Amino acid sequence: MGFQPALDVKEWPEPKICEGLRDYRESTHWSQHAPILIDNARFRDRRRGSNVVLCGNECYVDSQGRAAMKSPFDSDVVCGFDTMVASIVDDRDAMQSRVQSEPYVMMNLCLGMQELLFETYRAPSVCFGLDALFAGYANNIRENGLVVSAGRNTTVIVPVVGGRGILDNAKRYVDKTDADCHGVVRLGRIFFILKYPNLPQRITSFESQTMLENLCYVSSDYDEEIRSLSQPDNLAKIDQVVQLPYVPPERPIKTQEELDKIAERKKAASQRLIEQTRMMRHEKAEQNENDWRYYTQVKQWKSNESTEAYLQRLEDEGFDSEQEFEKTLKRLEAAVKRSRGEEEDLEEDKQPPTFPLVDVADADLDEEGIKEKRRQRLMKAGYEARQRARAEKAEEDRLRAEAQARELQERQEHPEQWLNKLRKQHQDTLARLQEQIRVREMLPDRKSAAAQQRMKNITALASDSKPTSQSGQRRKRGDDEDTFGADDSDWAVYRDIVDAGEEQEQETLEKLQSLEAKLLEHDTQFSMEDTYAAMQARKTLLVTTFLRGYEPKWDPQDSALYHQVHLNVERIRVPEVSWQPIIAGVDQAGVSELAGHVLRSFEMPTRLKMISNVLVTGRYSALPNFDTRLASELQALLPPKSPLHVRRAQNPRFDAWRGMQQWVSDENDAFTASSVSLSEYQEHGAGWSKDYRFSSCWQA
Repeated sequence: MGFQPALDVKEWPEPKICEGLRDYRESTHWSQHAPILIDNARFRDRRRGSNVVLCGNECYVDSQGRAAMKSPFDSDVVCGFDTMVASIVDDRDAMQSRVQSEPYVMMNLCLGMQELLFETYRAPSVCFGLDALFAGYANNIRENGLVVSAGRNTTVIVPVVGGRGILDNAKRYVDKTDADCHGVVRLGRIFFILKYPNLPQRITSFESQTMLENLCYVSSDYDEEIRSLSQPDNLAKIDQVVQLPYVPPERPIKTQEELDKIAERKKAASQRLIEQTRMMRHEKAEQNENDWRYYTQVKQWKSNESTEAYLQRLEDEGFDSEQEFEKTLKRLEAAVKRSRGEEEDLEEDKQPPTFPLVDVADADLDEEGIKEKRRQRLMKAGYEARQRARAEKAEEDRLRAEAQARELQERQEHPEQWLNKLRKQHQDTLARLQEQIRVREMLPDRKSAAAQQRMKNITALASDSKPTSQSGQRRKRGDDEDTFGADDSDWAVYRDIVDAGEEQEQETLEKLQSLEAKLLEHDTQFSMEDTYAAMQARKTLLVTTFLRGYEPKWDPQDSALYHQVHLNVERIRVPEVSWQPIIAGVDQAGVSELAGHVLRSFEMPTRLKMISNVLVTGRYSALPNFDTRLASELQALLPPKSPLHVRRAQNPRFDAWRGMQQWVSDENDAFTASSVSLSEYQEHGAGWSKDYRFSSCWQA
């Protein structure tokens, strides 16, 4: 089965008109007031040398506009009225004529819009209402109920009693981590900073919002699901891939004929290299044999002439001493035997070498004898060092054999006790290795305890290596300037400490592998899955699955893989911020806890009526399992057998607009009485509005 990304950014719709309202626009006269995306961006026109404000679809004309795109809202408060006016309609005169042609304008709560509509567009009458209450009206909440409206910016929990919203008891949840709500910016930060710091493209807020709405879901049991995702198989099951747009590099495709020619050229070059190597070896062998024959003839002159003449002959041949000549002749002889394929014994003679001049006094020797004595002394020291090394190795082998014999005896006589001892050694060795790795990883941080201790060790070693005064006592601290590090030889102390740590870690790892080999052989409860290598492989697989997924396998040559982001644990972690804000560093209550506070503010008879009609609405509530999670958490806050019923709105995103239309159609007189006319606005001023059943005024 081929690989198919979950989302392709290139296929995301252009956000001018909300797609969900397209049919609604065509079927009702209220559609002309359907919401549009009013994102804006500042664009620098280099030709004219001026800044231009782009709105709506204009933000997508180039990469600079997309990168600078933002909303004129800060949470649910308008902070950019100039850009918002430009965003609502391209032509101000057309907007003014359209507003004045309608007897009434109805909008949900938006601070500052009343003054904009009356002063700028001269609207005849305006009615403001709360979108959560209109959504409840569209879903047949007429008397008692609880509306949980999870919008893009805020989540509002509004109780409805007697057909009226009790706003004094309502609660609002705001994501204080950023202006955008419900983890939109949090999702982008996970990509930019933590998960994909080298992502070649910038993910905009709209793209993050699209990924959140299409790929994320609310976990029914967050803690249990997070624990299950520690297994790579479970992580791979929920992994979703987003393919960012990219331009694949042009790679010329070679024909089979060209590939065959390249293979033939490589094969010919390899054959030439093999032939050249063979010829060089043959020439070297011939040269060695000729030199060996010649130097063998030179050696025969030793018995035919005096010592002085023989040494002079060797000097003419380029040798400083007879010993150097003998060494060269022996080396050539060994090379000739190797080239002929003859066996040679390169080991030292079975008879121990003799060093007759070592015990002779220098006074009894001439200058050449003294040089020979020094050479024999060095040869004797090397021979004795090799003998000691052989003796130490033999002793280590003997001790190792004795230890293995004791271990074998203990394993045969007390098998269970021996296994427990072996398991304990394995646990201690594994803990020691992990501690050594942790210390090594802490060393680059100069403020860590490991780095501070390392500097103390270096200072102590450096002070021990400082020269002493003529009296034999070390200089007092502060008598001279600390110049440690000025000489290159000082850094040998640092290298000794680093090398010692690496050697200790390698020795611990080898010991751990030896213990695991014994446990695999004799312990039936210990398997390959319990080894340190298997644990490291699982850890690597988990990280790889988290970053790149199971399929397709990572290919550095594939440009498409560089432009992919994988959503797995983020699919539940980002929406969980609404239920547990503390995981985002926000000290406030979550959605279910706020709903519990709202219910507890009413008496039990009213509370029972409200919980039997709980409605979830709003754009964010469309995430899978949102209503199920709210029902399970509310049930835990209520007494047993409470008549809790949670349902999702028919159209969570646009039921507020449909509720407005339905209320105006059903109760037009109430709508007219609840609207604020232009004359009333001029009399009472901005900020004054009428109190009615859907009013956004926070009054009892």
